[in-house]
Amino acid sequence: MKYIAKPNLFNNVGLKEFNNPIDALTYLNEVLGAKAGDHQDYVFIQPSTSKRNLKKSIEEYVGIGKLELRPE
Repeated sequence: MKYIAKPNLFNNVGLKEFNNPIDALTYLNEVLGAKAGDHQDYVFIQPSTSKRNLKKSIEEYVGIGKLELRPE
């Protein structure tokens, strides 16, 4: 399985391909984490990269269009 991480919905800036779901989730968490100047009322809660919550975290990123799964 290939994991395509796409931090920007409207362009391919930052798009990366991974063979490992944990690497893809870690990358998205780093890129999409809170940045200086973010609105104080908005808090991005990063999905977990633990093996126990892996399926749910993948589903969350797929659901918001930040992660795409492709069979090899």
